[in-house]
Amino acid sequence: MKRSISVLLSLATLAAAPLAAEAAEEGRFDAQTFRPSAAPRDLVMIQKSEVIGHLSPTFGIYTDIGLDPLAVAAITTGQEIRAVGARLQVTGLAGIGFFDIFDVTMAMPFVAWQMSDNLRPLGTEGEIAPNALGDLRFNTKIAIPYLNRKAQIKEGFGMALTGNLNLPTGDQNAFAGDGAVSGGMGLVADYRFNFGLLVTANGGIWFRPDRQFAGTKVGDMANFGIGAEMYVVQRWGWSVLGGVYGSVSLVKFPDSPSQVPAEALMAMRWQWASGFSLTVGGTFGANCGFGAPVFRAFAGLTWQPSKSREQQEIDRLKQIDSEDPDHDGLIGEADRCPELPGVPQNMGCPDSDSDADGVPDREDKCPMTAGGRGGCPGAFIKGDEIKILDPVHFATDKDIILDDSKSVLDAVVTVLINNPEIRSVEIEGHTDVRASDVYNINLSQRRVDSVRAYLIQKGIDPSRITAKGYGHSKPVYDDSGCLGKDEELSEDCKFMTATNRRVVFRIKGHGSAPGRAVGGGDTVLSPRDSALDNGSVLDNNGVLNGASTLPSAGTLPKSSGVLEPRKGTLPGSTLDRSGAQPTPEAPDGTDKPAEGTDKPVDGKDKPGAKAPEAAPSSPKPGTPRQPTAPR
Repeated sequence: MKRSISVLLSLATLAAAPLAAEAAEEGRFDAQTFRPSAAPRDLVMIQKSEVIGHLSPTFGIYTDIGLDPLAVAAITTGQEIRAVGARLQVTGLAGIGFFDIFDVTMAMPFVAWQMSDNLRPLGTEGEIAPNALGDLRFNTKIAIPYLNRKAQIKEGFGMALTGNLNLPTGDQNAFAGDGAVSGGMGLVADYRFNFGLLVTANGGIWFRPDRQFAGTKVGDMANFGIGAEMYVVQRWGWSVLGGVYGSVSLVKFPDSPSQVPAEALMAMRWQWASGFSLTVGGTFGANCGFGAPVFRAFAGLTWQPSKSREQQEIDRLKQIDSEDPDHDGLIGEADRCPELPGVPQNMGCPDSDSDADGVPDREDKCPMTAGGRGGCPGAFIKGDEIKILDPVHFATDKDIILDDSKSVLDAVVTVLINNPEIRSVEIEGHTDVRASDVYNINLSQRRVDSVRAYLIQKGIDPSRITAKGYGHSKPVYDDSGCLGKDEELSEDCKFMTATNRRVVFRIKGHGSAPGRAVGGGDTVLSPRDSALDNGSVLDNNGVLNGASTLPSAGTLPKSSGVLEPRKGTLPGSTLDRSGAQPTPEAPDGTDKPAEGTDKPVDGKDKPGAKAPEAAPSSPKPGTPRQPTAPR
């Protein structure tokens, strides 16, 4: 297929468009329109909405050879001149993705060999340079939110925005560069079907400097592309690619669709688990315009690390549904939960959240305690310390706790209330170096006293907490060289002094929590203490050893001498608030002295008083011993 661009201009045409002729600068331009993408999953010249995987570096090289990419006609003779008769170009590629949202790529083309006719009929003696450097290109692709297929890469609709910037590093005289900065932007829309087919459409604009050579005008261009990819053998990563792409001049719009410079592309691609992808194919150019050769053959090799996110996405595309029933992109030994979708970081199993705080256990620094930042609460126990996520702030050179730190102390209160076995906590106060030792000791002591008072105010038993100010005796960092006001300190000094100024809650001892007084009194038995004041002992069932009468003369029920459940007092043994012992009531309702009452102080019996009770006689053999009150 032979093409030429007619550059014979009639006088009428020159008269009709004098301004346009003057606007285009006489000079050469970049004749290369084959600009392959550095993204391994793109369809060579036609892009997909899928961006390169997060922090996955990719590298590649494309080589292509085109026949008759630029042919013009001499104005005087009409002879066709091949300004670029054939060109072999090599393009180095590199790229990286970020957050599965956008990627950045670059391409550095190099014309390894090219040939042309003698350009004397066009006003230039000799042929063009056989090799030259091309314009350096930078590109980016940004997935549009809510249309980003990253979570369901094997199926669905996607869209992305693209942008590019070209720097004038190429040889303009060799038709390898525009000689000025150029760039553009575009839009990508595609749809991937779950049986391995993807269709995509691209559109955009390429802002180029206006150039005119031998009557051929080049300037801003509209880019377009329509393509598709279909897996032939999905598990092998073997697919076929096809599409049509081209650029339409916005300086001189074509008179008919047949004059649109376009190339039809066909290729095959193989993807391996090692990270390599090979693409081989060719294009056929339309019989018009420049840059669209009669035929072009190309081959490209790209690579990304086999353990990269980009390779994981490629591996997911290669999997068939029977191999991945839970559709999480993991198969075989890599998926320990083949029937439940999971994440690679959890070996294909769903994330667990033991404390139900919304942070998965694999990322939760406190997996058994619900919290906020990092999965930890504002305060939590770690070793011999109650850790706090945020420091306690005080007014400058004062012991006044700032309001923004009261929530931190409230979290400490919660820890102490929920862990009554913590019986002793020392509140340590520390300062930075910027004062005398005496001043720092005093300041730190006053501050921890304020903290202790706040905890007590919130209901913490004072016996559980002590406070001690250490001043600058135990710094975390050596801030001895950090003197002066805050605004005069370096960033390192600001960090060190801020870290040294701290409040630490050091756990000093554990033990059983104290019991509660029975009946509201002050005498308390600890959980493991079964001895009464008089030496009598309660066994595990609440039974007195050897007797059933308390010193107060209260007698236990006849049943078994066992205290009834949930009752905190014994019959007739309750003391009133004054501590006086009430006189027990006689059986007939009249007031009588209780048995066993002491004699008067003078040692004489009062009139009508009972004689002392005789000592009990020894029981007969086989007769159970009657319990008596202790003496």
